[in-house]
Amino acid sequence: MTDQPYAAGLAPSDPHVGSGPGWVGFGAGGHARSVVDVLERLGHVVVAVVGDSGGRDWHVDRLEDEDAAIDRVLSEGLRAVVAIGAPQSRMAVLGRLRAAARSAHSTGTGTETETGARSAHSTGAETGASSSVQITPAVVAATATVAPDVELGAGTVVLEHAHIGPATRLGAGVILNTGGIVEHDCVVGDGAHIAPGAALLGAASIGAACLVGSGARILPGVSVGSGVTVGAGAVVTHDVPDGVTITGVPARAEGVHR
Repeated sequence: MTDQPYAAGLAPSDPHVGSGPGWVGFGAGGHARSVVDVLERLGHVVVAVVGDSGGRDWHVDRLEDEDAAIDRVLSEGLRAVVAIGAPQSRMAVLGRLRAAARSAHSTGTGTETETGARSAHSTGAETGASSSVQITPAVVAATATVAPDVELGAGTVVLEHAHIGPATRLGAGVILNTGGIVEHDCVVGDGAHIAPGAALLGAASIGAACLVGSGARILPGVSVGSGVTVGAGAVVTHDVPDGVTITGVPARAEGVHR
């Protein structure tokens, strides 16, 4: 599921926070606001955001042309974060970035590794050791708590005050939003979104592109399928098949009588 372990992503434990290249944020809406704030709090420079801002003013350049932005990421050795709330759009842009990086590597114009990383030679301050910087690394807020053995996929974003317990795996392009909790031994599929204050308890799992609404709870050991929407405040006590919307306490599929 994942491309790199947590330690390979950008995180508070990175001893060289602030020393890497600048960032381009793909997305310019409300979610992008939060993601850019996380990066800047970590000491990084966001040089531009890409997309429709919905009338929001930005303190960085805003680009309209996604293709030109991807070219800029590759040509200038920048890093990219996909800050788009909608899962299909988020995963499509992430896929384009990773494909472009692979193409650059195959034509000799980049130094991407098999996991979507670009090689970056260390400075003297790094004691001569080389380091690898992903084009789309995981981004983890400084106030988040993440167990050392957690695995985060490329392009996953963990926002302020979130928590991830040990032996847990998050796929690519996941959003763990403000104050969200993913406890020990959980599995989170690619493109899933765990909304503010929601929680997956021990050994729970959710599939790809699943949305867990604000304040919802997935109880221990429960498996939720791909493409499921869990309503805000719901408590999920049993396994859920793909593609349904569930609400309530205990949660049931919409249209099912209690």
